[in-house]
Amino acid sequence: MKELLADWRIRRLLLANIMGSIGSGITIIAIPWLLVQRPGGERIFGYITVAATIILFVFAPYYGSWLDRNSRKAALLIGEVFGATVTLTMATWMLLTGDTATWQLVTLYFCGMLYYTLHFPARFAFVQQVFDKKHYQPLMGLMEIQGQTASFMVGGLASVMLVYVPVYVILLFDAGTYLFSFALQSTLPYESTHVAAGKPKFNTLKSIVVGFTWLRERPQFTLFVLCTVAPFVAVMTGNYLFPIYVQNILEAPASVYGRGEMAFALGALIAGIFVPKLISQHKAANVALATMFLFVCGLIMLGSLHTVPTFYLALILLGLGNAGTRVAKGTVLITTVPNEIIGRVQVVLSAVDRLLRTLLQFGAIYIVVHHDSAWAFVGLVIFVSLALVLAWSSRKGPQSTVNSLPEPNQHA
Repeated sequence: MKELLADWRIRRLLLANIMGSIGSGITIIAIPWLLVQRPGGERIFGYITVAATIILFVFAPYYGSWLDRNSRKAALLIGEVFGATVTLTMATWMLLTGDTATWQLVTLYFCGMLYYTLHFPARFAFVQQVFDKKHYQPLMGLMEIQGQTASFMVGGLASVMLVYVPVYVILLFDAGTYLFSFALQSTLPYESTHVAAGKPKFNTLKSIVVGFTWLRERPQFTLFVLCTVAPFVAVMTGNYLFPIYVQNILEAPASVYGRGEMAFALGALIAGIFVPKLISQHKAANVALATMFLFVCGLIMLGSLHTVPTFYLALILLGLGNAGTRVAKGTVLITTVPNEIIGRVQVVLSAVDRLLRTLLQFGAIYIVVHHDSAWAFVGLVIFVSLALVLAWSSRKGPQSTVNSLPEPNQHA
């Protein structure tokens, strides 16, 4: 870990990611809260969440193919420019008109989700390409710590800003973080070693089949990795449920919602620190199973105990379980999947992720409209528990896949 932090590239990458995560994080926390305060806002927020998921489901395969044919650094920089442009445009519009329209909030939320889709696959591929394999495991922990440090800061800032600061000021702050992140990442040295000189470009749809075929030939590995996506899918569905849960079930103010995000980030920070150490002593697959179990415990608390303190404790468990599973899954992927097809493999996994999200979000909207958000968490308990059982049954898949692969080319 100390060796990694001594590398100036790592320090700049981490700082840039922290700033970009703060910008996108505040937007993604603030916009849902503002939407659910408006008449019919719960339904509007639910439908825009589903619509964004479907649109990005269609878009992701083309982006994954593009990512494997072009500079991963360019993809990172494009994402920062996109985030800054959207937030600056909306902030200026609000400042000049003196009004925040619902369509503007919807646009901001969708663009925030799109930024997330652009940024994380590019960052994953960039890290795998630039750094040695021996650094992958601690890097996964560092990146998770960085992301959750940003989330912790976001939760605190959002809980204050939502009460005291106009929306356009929040957006101007967000735009500044995107621009700062762009400036830092533009200084990172990078060479597109995965793109062969003079190689003709391939058909996008055909290229996606490469990722699907690679996964299909390794069914136990694929089943395990898909099951470990379940906590993240549940968290994405929870992003719709949390503000409604706080307002309608707990009947608490925005500050509780913001502190809940801080509690979630605290759990994830703990995971980022300790899970890489556990993976160095135990198999990543077994660590993932343990963290998924903690995640299920957090969901059970949300569905059964409706108090503010248990809300915080449950979110700590959710943060720990989700981040721990992400670190373990990321370690499995980055040490197994060849870099030249990592974008296409991630696209297939992302497609399943978004399909599951769409189905769960439709279910969550139905439950919120006809019952209450607490029952939606019961549904998530069933979903993640089933994934945990299937992940346990396929837990040997990752190691058997690693043993059957040739040693990949390394990059300095």
